[in-house]
Amino acid sequence: MGVAHAENHGASFDALQVTATREPEPVDSIPASITVIDGADLRARGANDLRTALSLVVGVEGTPGGDGGPAGSVPAIWGLREADAFLLVVDHVPWGGAFNPATPSLDLTGVERIEILRGAAPVMFGATSFSGVINVIHFDAGRASATASMSAGSHGSYGAAAMLNLPAIGNYRQSVAASIDERGYADDRTQFRRYHVNYRGAADLGFANGWVDGDVSVLPQEPAGNLLLRDGATLYGALPVDANYNPAGAKLNQQRYHLALGLDGANRLGRWSATLAVTRTLDDILRGFLRGAVFSSSSDGGIGDGLQADGYSQSRGITDVYVDAHVTTQLSPALNLTYGVDYLYGSGSQHAVNFGYCVHADGVEFSCDGARHADEIVRSSDVRNFAGLYSQVDWAVTARVGVFAGLRINHTRETASGEAIDNTGPSPVVAFDGADALSKTRGSGIVGVNWRAWSKGSDAVTLYADYRNTYKPLAVDFGPEAEVEVLKPETAQSVEVGARMRWLDGKLDLDTSAFRMDFKNGLTYADDGAGNVGPTNGGQTRFRGIELEIRVALSANLRGIAHFASHDARLVRYTRDNGADASGNRLEMSPRQLGGIGLLYTRAAGFNGSLVANYSGRRMLNKSNSVEAGGYSTLDGSIGYGLGKWRLQLNAYNLTDRRDPVAESELQEQISATHTAGYYRLPGRQFIFTASVDF
Repeated sequence: MGVAHAENHGASFDALQVTATREPEPVDSIPASITVIDGADLRARGANDLRTALSLVVGVEGTPGGDGGPAGSVPAIWGLREADAFLLVVDHVPWGGAFNPATPSLDLTGVERIEILRGAAPVMFGATSFSGVINVIHFDAGRASATASMSAGSHGSYGAAAMLNLPAIGNYRQSVAASIDERGYADDRTQFRRYHVNYRGAADLGFANGWVDGDVSVLPQEPAGNLLLRDGATLYGALPVDANYNPAGAKLNQQRYHLALGLDGANRLGRWSATLAVTRTLDDILRGFLRGAVFSSSSDGGIGDGLQADGYSQSRGITDVYVDAHVTTQLSPALNLTYGVDYLYGSGSQHAVNFGYCVHADGVEFSCDGARHADEIVRSSDVRNFAGLYSQVDWAVTARVGVFAGLRINHTRETASGEAIDNTGPSPVVAFDGADALSKTRGSGIVGVNWRAWSKGSDAVTLYADYRNTYKPLAVDFGPEAEVEVLKPETAQSVEVGARMRWLDGKLDLDTSAFRMDFKNGLTYADDGAGNVGPTNGGQTRFRGIELEIRVALSANLRGIAHFASHDARLVRYTRDNGADASGNRLEMSPRQLGGIGLLYTRAAGFNGSLVANYSGRRMLNKSNSVEAGGYSTLDGSIGYGLGKWRLQLNAYNLTDRRDPVAESELQEQISATHTAGYYRLPGRQFIFTASVDF
């Protein structure tokens, strides 16, 4: 699909975006917080995952790792860190479909730019986006920035990558981005290998431009097993930071196959586009989690007797289908109307065996009575259908005032089923066999206004405000469980006001905004009248904050970026699963302050480098707010030298070697027999040396 290219490295207001409108429009004309990161900026900084890619974006944390494995990430936008709260889009297709964003398969090789929209996208992406959209866009077919590279680094890391324009066949243009990446970590038995190929082809068919995208990712992972554990208000901080308590042979192996076809054209109605994408994902999993209170004094190193950890083996398959067709009509020189229809289908199933096992304090599994016995055999499946009709207008009321408004009618339907067999007794017993379904039709929309309050030459001050209303079905993580209950979707309303300022003949950009987002009908817990506390709807959460981002061109080759955010995320109404009231408490894993500063010195020849420092403030680790984690700072840097077509670069990541808890595991509490909470740590210090050549 043809896209416009961003101007200037970073988030210039003249940069063109397509996330909010599907049509290329300058960031400065959109009444919403949007940042555009140029791919050349990513490569200059050596950004190779979402943490480093988003490290200079205000109010966003690209936290690495999580339940998806060391190749994954759990980004937080507007103070909300949940695996499904944001929408990941790759080349205009939801990456992860109707379920959770497929961050482990994301490879930044061949990326032309990344667009980050903070807040929901209730019209263009409907019931799939809550806190924001991260849109990763590769170079158009035949227009890649042709390079090849090889790298090697600490903990046995190595890689090779290339993005090339392939020979044209008539007017059929084609390009490919491919990489092999093995990443090792300081943690024992923790690594991933990613084999990735992205192919793009396009041709002028006369009546339209036709295009095809193919993406294949093969991703064997050995997951981290060094979670920081918590039982109530007790943290087990004495556990070795780099130990791995997964069972022997632990794996998170994934194969992902993606094909997208499309047509873009123009007729008397306007510019039109049609997209069809099909994705198949296969997972083969073996992993485990420690129970709480495992480290007591005993002769075997503090483990004690009996089963001290719970694990599972699982096979999982997910199919995604995405269809979109839309038209943009210019009703007048000042008024554009975009309208269309889309459909997102997701079908997933899993089969799992749950078991217990024993492990020494150093992470070595040992044999004990009942270990690796198939205690429970489970299956579950879930089918989601998201359909929508949408329309959006972009109206330049005057030369200084613009109105942006859209409405969408969403229809969602979800069906789920599951079965669990208890195999701990003398004979197997069906412990659970059930199904559930829910349909919902609801509108969502956005209205915003922007006002060019002042302008002189290339300098300007633009004020904007917007209101957004949307909803989203609750997450499905396809864990090794059989219980199924389709709760009502969560709803969200947000308001945002902001200002973009460009001064010093365009050398200084400043973007500041304030927001409030209210969630209702969310997950909470209630007594069913028989003394059983279970999940239900009715929870409310509120997010408020202010954000400030400054970008300045200090010289022709030196740029500076600074950002700061103050977030307040609170549970307005929430009952914990033990019946305790947590209303008014701060939301867990949401820091109050975020900030950072970066310097980028880039030029084609000679020395170049970058330095990026980030701070994440104090945050609560639980909903009862009885445990708080301190703030931490990270430091990433690069130094390189360019000589003709060649470039040598040394990158350092997390130079401060902080190992703070950064993402909560949803699986830890589900799988652990004692329902112990667990938190993934920030990966340790790492160095990567890269040699690259431009063709």
